[in-house]
Amino acid sequence: MEQEDPTMNTTAAPAAEPQYFTHLDTMRPRLLFTSHEEFSAVSSTCSNNFTKGVQVSPDGLCLLSNSDDYVLRLFEVSSNDATQSSSSILQMKEAGAVYDVAWYPFMTSADPASCIFVSTSRDQPVHLWDAYTGALRASYRAYDHMDELASAQSLTFNSTGDKLFAGFDRMIRFFDLSQPSRDFRARPLSKTRRSRKGQRGLISTLHFNPDHSKIYAAGSYAGTTCVYTEDEGEELLALRDHDGRGISQVRFSPCGRFLFTAARRDARVHCWDIRATNEILHTFNRVADTNQRVEFDLHCGGRYLATGSRTGRVMLYDVLTEPCSQFRVASDITTYLRTCGMKKKTE
Repeated sequence: MEQEDPTMNTTAAPAAEPQYFTHLDTMRPRLLFTSHEEFSAVSSTCSNNFTKGVQVSPDGLCLLSNSDDYVLRLFEVSSNDATQSSSSILQMKEAGAVYDVAWYPFMTSADPASCIFVSTSRDQPVHLWDAYTGALRASYRAYDHMDELASAQSLTFNSTGDKLFAGFDRMIRFFDLSQPSRDFRARPLSKTRRSRKGQRGLISTLHFNPDHSKIYAAGSYAGTTCVYTEDEGEELLALRDHDGRGISQVRFSPCGRFLFTAARRDARVHCWDIRATNEILHTFNRVADTNQRVEFDLHCGGRYLATGSRTGRVMLYDVLTEPCSQFRVASDITTYLRTCGMKKKTE
C-alpha cells in the first residue's frame, strides 16, 4: 500500500454538482481494450488483485498495468474485438508493493532501444525495465544518511529524458540515466519533519513542465505543491489550497502555463496559472472521498481534462468552458486514468 502522512486530514471536501456538455454527445467514447482474466486469480498473499494503475505508452500502442500482486503487466492495444479479455505479452514481478511507474518519454515501438520504463517498489531500488523483452536493464539505488537503501515514492523523467527524478521523504534525488548503480544527487527540501521552511512530507508525485523550461512540480503528503528549477533545485513557488490534504497528483498543461493539482479525499482538481497570477483559475469537481489515488489526465492538445471518480464514472471537462460530460466505465472506483498521445522530442 502507498505510504501516507500521519497528519493527513481524512475529511473529504464536498463536491459541487457539475454542469454537463451538450456538444459532446456525438463524441461518446468507444471501448478499445479489455483485460480482466489475469486479475481475477487470488492467492494466499493476494485475495483481491485490483489494478492500482494503468499507464499508456508515449506512442499509444501499449498499456502498462500495476496491480496488487506486485506484477507489472504489458499489453498491446490491438484492433481485435474489445469485448474479449486481452492477455499480457510481458510480466515483470516486483518484490513488494509498487509505488509508481513511468515510461521513458520518447518511447516508440519502432525503436527497441527506447522501449523502457521505470518502477519503484517497497524496499527496492528503482528498476529500469526493457519493454520488448521484460528483462531488467538497470537498477538505480538511493541511500539515506544511515547508508541504508531508500525506496522512492514517486518517479519522473526530465523533459530531455536523460535524468530520472525520484521523490522521497523531504527529499528529491535524481540519477543520470546512463549511470545506474548508486550514483545520485540529493536535494533536501526541509531540515526536519516539523520545520516551517521548505516542503515537508513524502514527495508523492512529480511532473516536469513539457515546455522545456526546466522546471518541475512536486506534491507531498503534507499537503503542499512546490515548483523547482531542474538545474539548481531552487523553489520558485509554493501552492497550498487543498486544506492540508495529501497531494496525490500534479500535472502541467501541454502549453506549460497551467499546473493542475489534486489531493486525497478531495473532490477538487485545481488549475493554477503559474505564469501570471499564481492563483487558481478553475476548479473541476469529482467524487473522490477515498484515500485511494484518483487520477486525472489532460488531452495532448490541452483542451480536455478527464478524471476518474469513486462512482466508477470518468468525467470529461472542457478546460476552457468548464462544463463536463461523464460516462460509466466500472461499477466501483475509477482510480487511474491516462489519455493517449504521441510525444515528439523536437517539441
